Amino acid sequence: MSDQFDPELFQTKLYLSPEKDELFETGPWPKPFVFNEDVVRVFDDMISRSVPLYREVLACAAHWARDYYQPGSKIIDIGCSTGTFLELLGRFLKQPATLVGIDNSQPMLEKARQKLTQIQQIHQIELICDRAENCSFENSSVVVINYTLQFLPLQVRQKLLRAIYQGLNRGGLLFLSEKVKSSSPQFQETITRHYEAFKAHNGYAKTEIERKKEALENVLVPLTEAQQISMLQESGFSHIDSPIKLHNFISLVALK
Repeated sequence: MSDQFDPELFQTKLYLSPEKDELFETGPWPKPFVFNEDVVRVFDDMISRSVPLYREVLACAAHWARDYYQPGSKIIDIGCSTGTFLELLGRFLKQPATLVGIDNSQPMLEKARQKLTQIQQIHQIELICDRAENCSFENSSVVVINYTLQFLPLQVRQKLLRAIYQGLNRGGLLFLSEKVKSSSPQFQETITRHYEAFKAHNGYAKTEIERKKEALENVLVPLTEAQQISMLQESGFSHIDSPIKLHNFISLVALK
């Protein structure tokens, strides 16, 4: 386990595609929201402008992954999208490793494959186009799920977390980032107001914010922090903590 804090991880630029997210400028998005080719094209810009501390979360995940990686095992990124986290991790993980990206969107994986070309000189890269609940997590020491579990039906979330726990090696780590909701209606109203101000500061018009919110209704279903922790505990994880939280976004670490 590494005990080295690497400040460069938090200062380096992410490998993000330059296409700007303007999908919701002209009118409502067809329901339900799906990760089609139009979304994939602007996804990097969309998520970096929509998730508070996005770069810091990926850097934090890379630090934890590097600390808990067990040589000869796998590091798995569920919902790897365009490969931004794996590319960052691959640059800063000095020892060769097997890095696995899982996503059910082939266009996402095509983008990821392009991003990961350079780090293939050091690491073995496996990209799997499938639903996470259909995949194996055997011989993994680190599993990362950033902003993916929230899109799955509740019963599938619990099933997936149990499968991850069972597949992780002893001493293995789950790094989970999710959008959450407050159990207090008053706090939720305040958090929503702050979050929408954050998106407006990042260049989204009020109409864009409202249209995307409508498109994601019943597609992205957040839990409370307590509910999220309870699901982890029911899956077998006993040591759970939160390294990052801002507005309605939280990152959790859970140890097997």
